[in-house]
Amino acid sequence: MMHKKNLVACIKVGGKILRESSERVQLPFGSEYSVFLKNLDSVRMQAKISIDGQEATGWLVIQPHTNIEVERFVKDLDRGNRFKFIERTESVEQHRGIQAEDGLVQVEFKREKVYEAPKVVEHHTYTHHTYDYPYYTWPPYYPYRPPYKYLGMQCNSSGMRSGSGVSGQSVQSSTSGSQNFNMLRSAEAENGGVLTANCGTSAMSFNDAGITVPGSLSNQRFVNVSGFETEESEVLILHLVGCVGKVQVKVAKTVDIRAVCQTCGKRAKCGSKFCSDCGTSFEVI
Repeated sequence: MMHKKNLVACIKVGGKILRESSERVQLPFGSEYSVFLKNLDSVRMQAKISIDGQEATGWLVIQPHTNIEVERFVKDLDRGNRFKFIERTESVEQHRGIQAEDGLVQVEFKREKVYEAPKVVEHHTYTHHTYDYPYYTWPPYYPYRPPYKYLGMQCNSSGMRSGSGVSGQSVQSSTSGSQNFNMLRSAEAENGGVLTANCGTSAMSFNDAGITVPGSLSNQRFVNVSGFETEESEVLILHLVGCVGKVQVKVAKTVDIRAVCQTCGKRAKCGSKFCSDCGTSFEVI
């Protein structure tokens, strides 16, 4: 699960949360998935999902300490197509082309803006009286000086309160530029430090790239709500892949499935990246 500024985002397949490794989420080609968002903050949030560089939903409102699960493209409030992850085959590339953001699920979110109310100033007036006693006067005074009085002292105390954002306004979407991700890798030559690319004639026999397309119909419903003032937006990104190295993913890697060391066969502990016995990395490319 990805976490940033009290927002949790993850991918679910078959009702189970998938495990990610370095922002990469492994799921089989042909899977229908959903995007799970949870607001851990004490204020409302707005979130917008973009997939493969295209806006998949409008701004969604997430109440404090609640979660939503979006399973479809939100072009209509009543029904739409589910998210389906497929392989970007050669025929797909020839017809559709290759985009820099293929396989990326971007969640842009904004916290509700909390305004500070004007300070409340309370006025208190304290007056001290001098009592005419023959041998005692308060406050005390030194000899050869006449008694004196406090004519009045004004004490100011301030209080602060916080208010929620302004309601009843339409939600305004921010036009933040999409991030470009360079997926090309280069190798550094041993002599001279010159960067060279692999110019071999043999082509790769596998393709780990995938895209999201319309899947089956979903009756998940959405309703219009009033907007509110927000702070600056933040971004979370998940990268969907269908292959690990040269092996296609057959079963979605959920959080309840522990990795197995390919060297000694020991199962990984929760959150571990290396085998505790032999030290082999569980993140093999």
